[in-house]
This record gives sequence, structure tokens and C-alpha cells, in this order.
Amino acid sequence: MAESKSTGGQGSAGKTTEADIQAQIDQLRDDIAGLTKLIGSLGGEKASEARERAEKFRDDATKRGQEAYDRAREEAMSLEEDFEDHIRSRPLQSVLVAAGVGFLAALLTRR
Repeated sequence: MAESKSTGGQGSAGKTTEADIQAQIDQLRDDIAGLTKLIGSLGGEKASEARERAEKFRDDATKRGQEAYDRAREEAMSLEEDFEDHIRSRPLQSVLVAAGVGFLAALLTRR
């Protein structure tokens, strides 16, 4: 028959087994605590990496937005200058066109 080890305190062999089990339990607790710290630090590293990627994305998006704004502003200024040049070169035509647009707007708003 197979013998089973007893933890019931039978002689010095039983006390050594209990002490070994307690030492193993303590070791497991230490290992679990170490793993918990490791997982926490890995999670912190991943969070830092994600934060860095998000900040880089934000900076790139801000830069692209600023560039698009600058291009649109330059284009609007260019159109404004073109309109001013056109009005200065043909003032009578510009006044008649403006009067016609105003007349049409008045007709449309009366209804």
C-alpha cells in the first residue's frame, strides 16, 4: 500500500513537512507579490507608451491643422487681393454687378 505523509505532527518528520509547506506558501506569496509588481510596471510602461503615441498623434494633428489653416488663410487673402484688383480695374462693372446681386437678393427675400 502507498504511504501518505501526515501533517498531524507525528514526530520530527511531521513538523519538518509543515515547516516546508509554510516556507513554500511564504515563497509563493513572495512570488505572487513580485509578479504583481512586474505586471504593474509592465502596465505602467504600456500606459506610458500609449500616452507618448497619443501625444505624438496630437502634435502631428495640431501641426497639420495649423498648416491647413495657414494655407486656407493665404488662399483667402489671395482671393481678396484678386477681387480688389478686379474692382479697381473695372469699377463701373463691379458696381453694376453688386447692384444686380442686391436687387436679386431683395426680390428673393420679399417672397
